[in-house]
Amino acid sequence: MSQDALLEVRDLRVEVSGVPILAGVDLLFERGKVYAVLGPNASGKSTLAKTIMGLPEYRIVGGDILFEGQSIVSNTITERARMGIAYAFQTPPTIPGVKLEDFICRICPDYLCKTDSEEFMGDNCYCKQELYDDFERLGISNLAKRDLNDGFSGGESKRSELFQVLSMRPKIMFLDEPDSGLDYDSLKIVGRELRAIRERGDTTMVIISHHRYILEFLEVDRVFILRRGRLVFTGDMSIIPALEEKGYERFLAEVVA
Repeated sequence: MSQDALLEVRDLRVEVSGVPILAGVDLLFERGKVYAVLGPNASGKSTLAKTIMGLPEYRIVGGDILFEGQSIVSNTITERARMGIAYAFQTPPTIPGVKLEDFICRICPDYLCKTDSEEFMGDNCYCKQELYDDFERLGISNLAKRDLNDGFSGGESKRSELFQVLSMRPKIMFLDEPDSGLDYDSLKIVGRELRAIRERGDTTMVIISHHRYILEFLEVDRVFILRRGRLVFTGDMSIIPALEEKGYERFLAEVVA
């Protein structure tokens, strides 16, 4: 493993309900880099990210996942999150009874929002204005006191999910189709936030997508294409025009021996 390596996947093989999904994937993610994981439907993109995050229904039947040089296949989701691994869902789950502002206070190390009564976001919370400035920047201040993702529009859910992931201050984050369901205004907001992270250079980003839209806001260092549970192509952003013109099957037929 190189000195800059943050997370490495070695010959990873994964099943869901007994059905093989990943069939021996090898990948390396370096510190501070931006990666795009592309591929047709059912190629294993989301399975890869959810397995790395530790979702229990994704059963590892072979291979290994190394984070900062140590195997994490036996670690729980909570342990992996505390190590600095984060995952933004393609379709964020609804969590009734949990206010968005309280949830952010729980997961963000920069906010100390508890009052003496152990309530979150009391009137005298000294970081309340800082938190709401962050809400405003992402255009979701109107959602702060609402239950998590309950009744949010597609764009609101995506921006809320991004804010939650960013609040964890992760070392590496997997964003599962962060541009799906976004109108152009929301796309610009999400793109601006991701570009700011890219410019800081302190977080590895892995963008899982079918499209180029969100990638236009970023300087992607490496593009990986999965097909039928295998890594079949590695390149850079220069391939995107040809990929869009030809589609996956024709493009891969021409470039993969």
